[in-house]
Amino acid sequence: MDLKVPYKTAKNKQEAYTAAKGQLTQEYIAKWNIPCEVKYDDSKCQIEAKGKGFTLGVHFNDTEAQVSIDLSFLLKAFKKTVLEKVEHKLAKHI
Repeated sequence: MDLKVPYKTAKNKQEAYTAAKGQLTQEYIAKWNIPCEVKYDDSKCQIEAKGKGFTLGVHFNDTEAQVSIDLSFLLKAFKKTVLEKVEHKLAKHI
């Protein structure tokens, strides 16, 4: 886990997951020039984005969203930037 984002407006993990699902989309991640496929697991309240050399996972628990990111060697330099953008997006909506 690389980042924890506590809920500010969401009352539970399902509400936070639903709000984040509308924000962390394939189009949003494409803005970073990282082509990937985003999958949503409603039963586990998880979001996963995978592409070549890029894996982003967001798991929602009772009080916070836990973000993990795995980048290839060529993308490692962007890890901090990607985490900041995800944190800002999540903090604003959950």
